[in-house]
Amino acid sequence: MALSMTGYGRCRELCEGKDICFEIKSVNSRYLDINIKIGRLYTPLEERVKQLVSSRISRGKVDVYLSVNNPEGDTTTLSLNKDYLEAYLDVMNRVSREYDVKGEVTLSMVSSKSEVFNVTRVDEDMEQAWSLIKPVAEKALDAFCAMRAAEGEKLVADIKEHAAMTAELRAKIQARAPLAVAAAKEKMLSRIKELLEGVNPDEGRLLTECAIFADKADINEELARLGSHFSQLQTILAGGGAVGRKLDFLVQEINREVNTIGSKSQDVEIARCVIDAKSEIEKIREQIQNLE
Repeated sequence: MALSMTGYGRCRELCEGKDICFEIKSVNSRYLDINIKIGRLYTPLEERVKQLVSSRISRGKVDVYLSVNNPEGDTTTLSLNKDYLEAYLDVMNRVSREYDVKGEVTLSMVSSKSEVFNVTRVDEDMEQAWSLIKPVAEKALDAFCAMRAAEGEKLVADIKEHAAMTAELRAKIQARAPLAVAAAKEKMLSRIKELLEGVNPDEGRLLTECAIFADKADINEELARLGSHFSQLQTILAGGGAVGRKLDFLVQEINREVNTIGSKSQDVEIARCVIDAKSEIEKIREQIQNLE
């Protein structure tokens, strides 16, 4: 199944006292660009998160957010720095006595001094942390990929619709082509005879030149290649997977064949079909830009 490059997934669970939230979203991009925002404590796991995400995604600009909180047991401990506190209180008392400064040392004054407390962070076991984070991340990725698949299905349906309309226009051009070439040949022959009125031209040479002109105006090869391209398009869409770049190249080829038909043929009906076909091709191109 073809996938959209746009998607969103989120999962939040409480695992062994840890509140884990994994969020992922993506938009269109030519390449795979993964941006991960993760708490400083869990920075060592960033590469594992990247590998997990890249195993499920081939293309797109991806933003990942991972937060882990410990509401039932923080890994940080706080203790009192008695030496600093005693020194601080001693200095404050001396200031009060020696300089006759009025006022008392309050708890808020003491607590405002970060040096009063010793903050100790207990190193966490990253293997154990990853064993809890990974299942949450996978659930978020499942939701993310499901959304991309659903969006991709809609895009493919739209592409097929416009491709079918373009194929119908090709069929109209193919039906009109013999008449257009014959009319162009007749018009040229008539014009030459008009210019050479009163002169006895070589009738065989005239017909040969007209045949050469008609051959240059022939669009059967372009029509045949268009038919082949449309078959390829259907095959690629049916195959699924990362098809965006293949389809982008193929649509360029389709557009080139249609442009060649437009430049070769002077027929009004064919010209109208070419204009309509180019409009449909542009719609296909727009949708392909959203596919992985």
